[in-house]
Amino acid sequence: MEYGFTHRSFELLEGLETNNEKAWYTEHKNDFETHLRIPFALLLEWVTECLADTDVPLMGSAKTMFRQNRDVRFSKDKSPYSTFVGGLLTPSGTKAEKDGVLYAQLNSSGGMLACGFYKFKAADLAQIRDRIVEEPDEFSQVLQGLENAGLSLNEDDTLISMPRGYQDQKDHVHGDYLKLKSFIVQMPLLRQAWLDSQVVERMVTLAKGCAPLLEFGRSSDE
Repeated sequence: MEYGFTHRSFELLEGLETNNEKAWYTEHKNDFETHLRIPFALLLEWVTECLADTDVPLMGSAKTMFRQNRDVRFSKDKSPYSTFVGGLLTPSGTKAEKDGVLYAQLNSSGGMLACGFYKFKAADLAQIRDRIVEEPDEFSQVLQGLENAGLSLNEDDTLISMPRGYQDQKDHVHGDYLKLKSFIVQMPLLRQAWLDSQVVERMVTLAKGCAPLLEFGRSSDE
């Protein structure tokens, strides 16, 4: 399977950053499809094929991409379009994020990858926190597995104090992780990773490296 991101892809993203308005986007919409959205959908399909026979058979396609149009109804930022292209691979091949995701985002400077569980709903977050409390050794194995793969949980999305209902766990061996609101691993990408298709290998490697985390999170829901 072949797809292609080119320097034109990044020129379009830079242009949208400067001209985030309907007239400009309408004029360049066909170019966005040709140089960004179609190649991105093919990328998700390619990675799906690469992961099919692994321990993390995640799936994605054009159906798991996010729209370019932003929902601005409840946002102070009324810019009509996202200045990046993003999409998911999930166990179901839909946008259902509960069972963990592999996320890719392409922006004008390069972008990023992320894998894990992003902004759980309260009930789901409680389930994974409860499992950490009850099975600290298993979570230690998750952390060790990530470390062995050269990865670690991102700790940016965290509470300052212990979450409600877990105040008595502040001295737990994994007490700091109980404050997390998302359990994800992130990886930045430069432009070159997209231009020479390195992004495929990096997505596959990240998914495999996050297998212990994905399994732990899914098991928390059983």
